Amino acid sequence: MVRIGNARTIADIEFVIDAPSLGSDKTSWLAHGVECSRDRHRFSGQSYSFAFEVLHLRHSGSARNRWHVVIISELWRFHEAKVEARGTKSLKVIKGKATDVLTWMRRHRDAKLENATLPNSTV
Repeated sequence: MVRIGNARTIADIEFVIDAPSLGSDKTSWLAHGVECSRDRHRFSGQSYSFAFEVLHLRHSGSARNRWHVVIISELWRFHEAKVEARGTKSLKVIKGKATDVLTWMRRHRDAKLENATLPNSTV
């Protein structure tokens, strides 16, 4: 069984999809054939606050390799704390195969890294 929910894989997927900045009002976009959408929930109380984000990634390719992945991010802050609480991220495959998600991620991560290392040419 493929392990897909580790921090490295989540970071690589987030690198590939190139999400709009957190200050942006944009909540959905298309990245390398994957439909991406982000929902944010926030609460601020008298002694604590939290932010909760759900990032949906849907690949609607051929019937054999369709998939839907969710990345959930959570961050808690406590007003009296000297150090900010550490956030957590988790990934869940809702539909499809983890190997299809990893194949897509690796292909586009490698292409993005390769393009970043190519010298700019003026033609």
